[in-house]
Parts: sequence; C-alpha cells; structure tokens
Amino acid sequence: MYFWRVRKSSFLKKSLQWASLIQNKRYLGIWIVSLITTLTVLVIVGLYLCYNESRTNGTVLDDFVLDRILPRDVSTILFSITWICILGSLPVLLRTPERAMRVFWGISVMGLTRCIVMYLVPLEPPIGIIPLRDPFVEGVFYDNKVLVKDLFFSGHTSNMVLLTLLMDIKWLKIILAFASAAVGYLLMVQHVHYAIDIIAAPFFAYLAYRAAFAIASRLVPKCFGVIPDTRF
Repeated sequence: MYFWRVRKSSFLKKSLQWASLIQNKRYLGIWIVSLITTLTVLVIVGLYLCYNESRTNGTVLDDFVLDRILPRDVSTILFSITWICILGSLPVLLRTPERAMRVFWGISVMGLTRCIVMYLVPLEPPIGIIPLRDPFVEGVFYDNKVLVKDLFFSGHTSNMVLLTLLMDIKWLKIILAFASAAVGYLLMVQHVHYAIDIIAAPFFAYLAYRAAFAIASRLVPKCFGVIPDTRF
C-alpha cells in the first residue's frame, strides 16, 4: 500500500510538471526549440557523416590493441544491446520536461562535437574492419550507406555513456554502464574503431553531459515554478 502511494505521488508530480510546460507558453516555446534543435543537429550529423566518407586525407593508426584481437562480425549483438538500452532508457529519461531537455541538449552537443572532432582528426578505417550494419540508422540518417570513417571518437560508445550519466535510477545506471563497456569492447572485436576512439568516448560524453545540465538549468524559467535540478 505504501509503495502504491509513493508511485502515485511520483506520477502526480511528473504530471504537474508536464501541465506546467503546457500552460506556460514561454516554457513550452523553449522546450519545443530545444527539441527542434536536436532534430536539426541529427540531420546535420547524418549529412556530415555521409560527406566524411568521401574524405581521402585520413590516417591509418598503428593500433597494438586491435592487432591482438581477431576481427569477428558481432553486428547483431551490438545492434541489439544498443537499441534495447536506448529504447529502454528514453521513457525514463523523458519522464519530465526538464529531464527531456537535458537529453535533447546532450544529444545536440554530442553530435556537433563529433562532427568537429572528426573534421579536425580525419582517420581511415582500421585494418581488418568489418563494417557495422544498423539498418534503421542507415535508412533514416545515412541514405542507406554503410559508414566506415565515422571514427575518432566512437559514437556508439559515447552515446551509451551519455545515457548512463543522464540516468538517475541506480540499477538502470549500473546496467547501462556495463552495456557501455560491452559495446566499446565489441566495437574493437569487429575492428570498427581504434582503441583510442573507445578510450576517448567517455571523456566527450562527460563534456556533453555537463553542457546539457548547464544549458537546461539556464533555459528552465524559475519564474514559472519549475525549479531546475542542478545536481550532477
């Protein structure tokens, strides 16, 4: 009975936050702009990654870690882990307007950062690469192209780490942390990324996480009674 009362109280609080969003035009406008910004960034990232495949000035790194790993095709496992975690996490991460805004800006900052870093650090695919297939992403964002040069740094790993950092439920955070490590390892098994791509990913994910909190905290108008949660 106590558990039911706690869950009901939590649900009512979240409902009131969404009601506050809908009733306040300024807050709603900021939230919609944040969503549109994220969708725009995703389109830009998709276009840039397709362009990035045509670049010919990349470097092939001598990776002693990959040299010790026999390449195998683990696309199905990677696809399953990644999308199960994303689809399972988003309903939790989007349960309040402010949390949703953090997700939006985390994705936006991460996407733009990847484009900038890839432009500054062009790399050629690792030796022995087995192209990673993701039918959904290829069809929606990449014009059905299989990408092999979206390297430094790893998008799969950084996005998984970003989900982990944004997650506020402890047991889900632990699951996502293990899943992030598994994804990073499997990407090296398939020789999709260099070891440095995987190692650098959590660093950039943390930067995107901090930026998302900072932006969301500034955009949420306190005058509407929506108190931003600034805890990291």
